[in-house]
Amino acid sequence: MELNLKKLTVLLTTLLSFNAFSATELKGSPEELKKFLHPDENIITITRAAEEVAFKDIAIVSLLATTEDDDLAVALNKNAKLRNQISAVLTQSGIPQDNINNSKFSTSPDYGWFGDKPDSYKVSNRISIRISDESGLENIAKVVDKHKEITLLNTEYEHSKKDEFIAKVKNKALDKVLKEREFYSKKLGIKLIPISFKDGNFSHQNDIEMIQVTGFRASSSNDSYSSKSRKRANTSFEKLIYKAKVSVSFKVK
Repeated sequence: MELNLKKLTVLLTTLLSFNAFSATELKGSPEELKKFLHPDENIITITRAAEEVAFKDIAIVSLLATTEDDDLAVALNKNAKLRNQISAVLTQSGIPQDNINNSKFSTSPDYGWFGDKPDSYKVSNRISIRISDESGLENIAKVVDKHKEITLLNTEYEHSKKDEFIAKVKNKALDKVLKEREFYSKKLGIKLIPISFKDGNFSHQNDIEMIQVTGFRASSSNDSYSSKSRKRANTSFEKLIYKAKVSVSFKVK
């Protein structure tokens, strides 16, 4: 009986030793072991979008002043006088002098059929005028009509409150996110703590916290010709739609 008890003790000791050596061993850095033993808390992401409509309110009108003469010096002098005259007229009409800019002039010799000496010289200078109302455009049109040396090149448009509308549409989208957070917190009895947020334009689809803001001209290309005709009176080609998409990650507590 005593012998059998000793054999049983040895057997149990051997089994316990085997189990101790065969147990799983955890390896890794402290951060990796922490994540294994204490998994990350629940994270949710709320995404909302918003948009604002605006209209371009600044026009930049480009004119070309061209003068010509047999002598280059005379052609240059004529061009300078013409530009000064135009600036004076536009300033008197209410356009600030700072909104009238002259680019560098260019000369173009006009060669005759015979000989290397030019028959005349042509001097051209671009004038850019920044205006914010229709009366400014009318005054520019009068200058173009009055001087045959002045040519209307093109008109570009800008939105003076671009930054303001970008901030506005971001705030609008973010307010929607926060309202949604308040809804879930109240209904589910949980606390949502924001943990990450990025402000900028991103094209990477894996970024879950982002703000994307774009501006584009409204288009009615899908409408029929008759529909375009009916809407023409109420549609501006320079209409802008600012869009923002906001995603914020929250930790559930």
